Amino acid sequence: MFTYHTLARGGAALALLVSLAACDSGEPDDGAGEEELITQVSLTLTNTADASDAVTITGTASDGLVIDTFSPARVTLRPGATYDGSIELRDTINDEDITEEIEGEAEEHLFRYTFQPVSAGTVTTTDTESDYGSADANGGDFGVGLRFRASVAAGASGSGTLTAVLYHFDEGPKTSSTATSDEIDVDIAFPVSFGGASARR
Repeated sequence: MFTYHTLARGGAALALLVSLAACDSGEPDDGAGEEELITQVSLTLTNTADASDAVTITGTASDGLVIDTFSPARVTLRPGATYDGSIELRDTINDEDITEEIEGEAEEHLFRYTFQPVSAGTVTTTDTESDYGSADANGGDFGVGLRFRASVAAGASGSGTLTAVLYHFDEGPKTSSTATSDEIDVDIAFPVSFGGASARR
């Protein structure tokens, strides 16, 4: 059983990661109650029309509990551009790759992404459970969201956030690639700006 545990704070918005997700593989539980800390989460976005236009933003828990530091402080995305994205999660205290845990239990997890303001663009998942060798108990092959596509609106401007929420499905299987759950493993708001050219700053 894996319980992802941390808190996340991004920009002016507070994003909480609640330690609710008990990942049950169905195998005998020799490590009940074991917690997997998520102390570092990184987003990488690459412009589909210009591979040189790529940015990465990493949120880190400076105290091991609260993701309160972003490097860079924010990234700038180009209005009208479409970005291929990926997310990586780590427990830097125990040097563990949490992304691998999610890949191994892809049928129980789903990332959903949203821009704030919502008028700034749309985000859809581009991977499915079968990409990671998993099969949903509901018989589907639904999205996971370790890979995604973000389309920035042509009129996007100013500052905002790109929020990543990781839903966990324990009581029942995912029923679609846009499902939600009462169990949330990750909720982090990454600071972004919308400008003439994507760049770190």
